Amino acid sequence: MIANPTIVQDVFLNPGEFGFGGESYRFRTLLGSCVSIILWSPSRKIGGMCHYLLPLRTQGSSLNGLDGKYAEEAFQMFLQSLKQNRAEPSEFQAKIFGGSDMFSKEESILADVNNAGNSRQVGLRNIQFAKQILSEHRIPIVSENTGGSTHRRVFFTVWDGEVYLETNNK
Repeated sequence: MIANPTIVQDVFLNPGEFGFGGESYRFRTLLGSCVSIILWSPSRKIGGMCHYLLPLRTQGSSLNGLDGKYAEEAFQMFLQSLKQNRAEPSEFQAKIFGGSDMFSKEESILADVNNAGNSRQVGLRNIQFAKQILSEHRIPIVSENTGGSTHRRVFFTVWDGEVYLETNNK
């Protein structure tokens, strides 16, 4: 059994934020249509979490540097953290959460007529992007809780790689 650290660095991630650390870290966030990717290395006991809003930045955006609001750039932040820790993506496993359809069921039924570009489908596009980028980097997804129509509270403890999930499903 893995012991809890004596001092826990508790980090709450707001939308667009990213965190990465060692055994003393716990990351947590609240998700709706946003998605969190969690990467964890069982051998090194390091890992991180991102909380992104959209898969890609819109063209024409003049913002410099990486922005964690976008999945593609949040994943680049992961790759930078791995490089800083002299780690390879193959050492990590992934867990993904979120991507809810936060609109009413009636609105979802009307919007779901083969309209993948609809803004109501942002959760689905976020999920698809997470799976695609993890597959491209050969990082296995060992757990996921995605889709649906509810918010999620996600707690990730780096010392043991465990994720605790709260939803308002009845």
